[in-house]
Amino acid sequence: MINEFDLIKQLQSLVHGQDRAVTLGIGDDAAVIDPALIPAGHQMVIATDTLVVGRHFKADDKPEDIGHKAIAVNLSDMAAMAAQPKWVLMNLTLPAVDGPWIAGFSRGVSGLLKKHRVELIGGDTTSGPLAIGFTVIGLSKNPKKRKDARAGDLVVVSGELGSAAFALNNPGVNDYCDAQLKRPQPRFDVAEAVIDYARAMIDVSDGLLADLGHICEASAMGAQLDVEKMPVYEPIKSDSQWLDYVLSGGDDYQLCFTIRPEDESLLPPDCTVIGHMCAGSGVTVYDKGQRIEVKRSGFDHFG
Repeated sequence: MINEFDLIKQLQSLVHGQDRAVTLGIGDDAAVIDPALIPAGHQMVIATDTLVVGRHFKADDKPEDIGHKAIAVNLSDMAAMAAQPKWVLMNLTLPAVDGPWIAGFSRGVSGLLKKHRVELIGGDTTSGPLAIGFTVIGLSKNPKKRKDARAGDLVVVSGELGSAAFALNNPGVNDYCDAQLKRPQPRFDVAEAVIDYARAMIDVSDGLLADLGHICEASAMGAQLDVEKMPVYEPIKSDSQWLDYVLSGGDDYQLCFTIRPEDESLLPPDCTVIGHMCAGSGVTVYDKGQRIEVKRSGFDHFG
């Protein structure tokens, strides 16, 4: 039977040991990072997120998918800050130590750690209902903030919206949508492309209206959106709730950001202007020039 210490040894397979700034990694009471080896001109950016069984994923989801999504949503916060993730701490709560489950979970986590060259430097394991928490530390020369939107800015999103929410409500109906829900990809490509001219930025995790609403609140601005401009995976429009998925569904992990109108020509191909910032507060939505009422703004962990 695998015990806690065997579990820790198995999880150490996620450690690459290639980052020179990590002078002490897993194996002691704390990790050590040498600040002298951090590139000049960079600020340290730190984010944390927790996923809980029954709330963020199902107990019978594939462990590879759970591992992938658990680290992906944390890395997405780094992309939203225009930061390059460097180091990660993992807290893993398990109801029991299941060797095959741990192996699959580790594969899911490892894929993104290797892809983005992120080093696991520590964490904790304990017994209890399944929950996965990551703390990611990254570096950025120009971290993006929610408070930097200005009146007249264009509102932009990357990728498509609503596919993950469609899959959550219609599991197994569309393979593409299922992949968007279970295997989201942090949009570092977009963050890197727009870092020099994006103003406020956030990732769409709780729903477009809720997350853009955070930019509005922090910037003391309002926003107006145009339904006709929303980038949507066409097959989900056959569902009568497709607009709710797009505006309020969440789990997209695309980037939403604001830019000056004169910078629109610089946008990468995968980005779409969906509205603009304005004086006022909150987000209003228009369809064919008519304002529409939206009943639900987004996901609430305590709702």
